[in-house]
Amino acid sequence: MGKTGNDVPSVVCSIGGLQYGGHSIELLNRFEDFQPEWFDYWYENHTLIDGHVLRGALRIVNVEDYPYYFMATRSVARRRATYQKCPSGLTAAHRNALKIIDKHGPFTPSEFANFVDTRDSLPKGKAKKLLYDLYNYGKIARIGRKANKPLYHVVEKLPYRLDLNVDEEEAKRWLFLKCLSIYGPFRFEDIAHWVGWTLTETKEIGQTLVQDNTIVKVGVEGQQETCFARTEDLPALDALVDSLPEHSFVSLLFNDDALLLGYYKRLTNDFGYHWTYPQFSEGTVWRAAILYGRQIIGEADIDMYANSPHFKVRNLTLRRRFAIPEILTRIEGELRKHAAFHNKTLIATPPKLIDSNV
Repeated sequence: MGKTGNDVPSVVCSIGGLQYGGHSIELLNRFEDFQPEWFDYWYENHTLIDGHVLRGALRIVNVEDYPYYFMATRSVARRRATYQKCPSGLTAAHRNALKIIDKHGPFTPSEFANFVDTRDSLPKGKAKKLLYDLYNYGKIARIGRKANKPLYHVVEKLPYRLDLNVDEEEAKRWLFLKCLSIYGPFRFEDIAHWVGWTLTETKEIGQTLVQDNTIVKVGVEGQQETCFARTEDLPALDALVDSLPEHSFVSLLFNDDALLLGYYKRLTNDFGYHWTYPQFSEGTVWRAAILYGRQIIGEADIDMYANSPHFKVRNLTLRRRFAIPEILTRIEGELRKHAAFHNKTLIATPPKLIDSNV
């Protein structure tokens, strides 16, 4: 857990980045007393940057890690139908667009489209697509935001050093190991889900790491399928067998929290609760998974709209055996902490209790 603003980059690195939009909630859960300006400081000086990595989602990662995340996920980006698709190569139109950004940038997508429209007669939407292609190909990158819109410039003129000349296979091995450093023993299926690789692709990367003894097969209690861990982590994992520390904290996890993102297919087995990601059609922005130590003990739909003074908790559901006064008090305290963090007043409905055998 982080303690001061200086810990933000190391915390972000240790959990594999933050999901844009829920980043403040993820950090609030991992610091003793998180202050929003701590994140702003590291984001504004470009120690933390945005990128569409890990299954195409916009994540905030450390700048020194970005080239590895980026190159390791190009195979994922090349398979996409349209959104954030990586082109197989660049055309004359791409190279012309790159020259414009190099000379006149940085641009937001709309600024670039408006600038090009005054010079060239391109079909509607063509300019933005050229910009996004250059971004996904690695010729330009994001440098923060302007009026809350993403801002792009050519890599050579970024206000930070970014070297994307990383071998793609090397980057894939790095990202595979990064996953294991975050989560510990994982199946190939878990890593494929976390990154967005195909299962075949994941197995191929894993087998190269097995062959050079960088990772090894391990047994996990209650898990019949084969899991893998970094060889260097085995002493630490063995030490936990007889001295697993107790945890009794309560956390309200955002939809894209690192724990939920990595363990999504194993939440029921490993954390005792079948939490599901909210869909846009449901009208739910944040379905908090309530974590108590090493158990997910329930969930709640939370509304905290910018124009509302309320932090409204709906559909609060708890596993019956955890609905005891001490834990209920901790949950209420955590709800109040989040409401205060967002400068809102808490409104919560009584919990619905459900039975569970876990």
